[in-house]
Amino acid sequence: MERFVSLLDTPYSRRGSYIALANDNAGEDIPGKSNLWLCNCRTLGYAMTSLDTPNNYRQVLLQAVRRGQVLPAELGTTPCEVRLHTAWGGFDCCIGEKKLLMLRGTDGLTLRITPPAPRFFAPVSIPSADGPERRVIEFGMSSLLVTALKGTLRALTNCLEVTPDDSGALCVAFDDALADPAPRPVEAYPDYDDCVASVRRDFDDFCARVMPALPAAYEPRRLQALWQTWNMIVEPDDENDYHRPMVKMIHSVFEQAFAWQMPMQSVCLHRAPRLAWDLLCSCFDYQDANGRLSDAVPYKDVPGRVAMKPPVQGMALLWLMDEGVLDAAAPTAAERQWLLERMKKATEYYFNFRDSDRDGLCEYDRALETGWEDAPQYRLGMPQACPDLNALLALQLEAIARLGATAGMPEAEQATFLRRSRELIERLLDAFWDGEQWHSFCVETGQRSENDNISFYMALLLGRRLPAEVIEKSIARLFRPGGFDSAIGLTSEPMDAPTFRGGFSSGSVITPAQFFLCLALEACGRRDLARRVAVKYCDALRSHGFFHIYNALSGGEDRSLTAYGERRLFWSAWTSSCYLFLADRYGQPE
Repeated sequence: MERFVSLLDTPYSRRGSYIALANDNAGEDIPGKSNLWLCNCRTLGYAMTSLDTPNNYRQVLLQAVRRGQVLPAELGTTPCEVRLHTAWGGFDCCIGEKKLLMLRGTDGLTLRITPPAPRFFAPVSIPSADGPERRVIEFGMSSLLVTALKGTLRALTNCLEVTPDDSGALCVAFDDALADPAPRPVEAYPDYDDCVASVRRDFDDFCARVMPALPAAYEPRRLQALWQTWNMIVEPDDENDYHRPMVKMIHSVFEQAFAWQMPMQSVCLHRAPRLAWDLLCSCFDYQDANGRLSDAVPYKDVPGRVAMKPPVQGMALLWLMDEGVLDAAAPTAAERQWLLERMKKATEYYFNFRDSDRDGLCEYDRALETGWEDAPQYRLGMPQACPDLNALLALQLEAIARLGATAGMPEAEQATFLRRSRELIERLLDAFWDGEQWHSFCVETGQRSENDNISFYMALLLGRRLPAEVIEKSIARLFRPGGFDSAIGLTSEPMDAPTFRGGFSSGSVITPAQFFLCLALEACGRRDLARRVAVKYCDALRSHGFFHIYNALSGGEDRSLTAYGERRLFWSAWTSSCYLFLADRYGQPE
């Protein structure tokens, strides 16, 4: 049976949809240990409140029944469909519209639909006023209108069942509705094959715009990478809080779009220039009165956020400008001015609210602001002044000046931002570079970090704005024996360090480290080393898939990590997009 992607690696959805299909939380890819669940992707706030128990994601169980018995099944996928397969046949499923799942069977099997256990004495399902072939069931934050287009729908004590017609066929529509579902005429539903064709057109168009081909070594994973990113894209509609397209991170456990991932996504998906522009701008749609950007943007944004992430927007904007992507996106003068004003406000936020000792260097107040949450240096205490934050702000100041030059900013104001950028670079060199390596320090105690974390080397994004000696010594430390250079990419902590361990930023090989350091090495004139890192990492992803945390010692993904009741983390759109970018930019044979 075809398995384009495994539902153990990633739930199945489509661009802009709240519907997903997943295997059991503890399932396997074998008959009898696979179950097909219909899932709801809506989340509320950074706390992921709709996902805090395992069943809150997996809402409705779909099973094949023969002669009253549930059949052992396995699950297959194509880019357009999910198939539930048994020894006696099965069902095909397609998310034909963003709020419509269509299910088709032709083998004479009965479909059993088991909703969540009812709450507060509610029935398992309620009849639709439109006719007996329709029932309404709960679906997390929304409802599902279940319609038997072919076959007979029956309401049982704890479930619904659809039996096939005399030809052995059935077809069931699941309409996802936030309000009471308004039935459409049965004859108005699309044909199942037309649903498949619509998904194929949408996905094929995305592939053609974003990455029509990769170097031969990486082409076999291209469609999977594109699909993973495509199925994680959210779009504005009449019920969510999104203002423009964004890309969520991971199904189920991180069903949000993260502010510092959007600039990375804009670079990775730059071959679609207008999409890249929207992704870069998207995080500024949620800026507060002080200029702070939200860390995570869920389906419904909840005020009172406690986290944010590093200001990588300026770095990405400079890259898009240097590569001609901004010109290709052709933003209007008003759009440029809109972004300019918000970038200025976001940058000044740090100098106004994250420089507690007023020494001109900005600080992180908590580890959740850093993007490298479990890195050992943060054990020194917070607030902590770090080279990465200040290097990014220096780039942000420069980006404001360069964008301003295209948006009517007076030359004197441009010069002021450029001067502030240069002064900040000088200040960070004095504070964080000791002549041999980078450090951070706790602002309140003055204690300096002793570990050598990969985040420090984001300062190399400054490229030749840094002295040649700093670049050379930094690169030597990165690639020294026992350092960061593993067989599958750069580790987040040196492999010979006493602080090296698993997790996210204390020894693993993680997506942002590869992305930022490849661009940093190239900015420093070492494209050869950028290619070395990119090829190692892309080779690992090609072999194992798009998990964003890899074990540097085993060379494979770290499946031991769990979150919010999930048995393990799924594929990440952060990683799939990074694969496309790095393979495209560095993957040609030398």
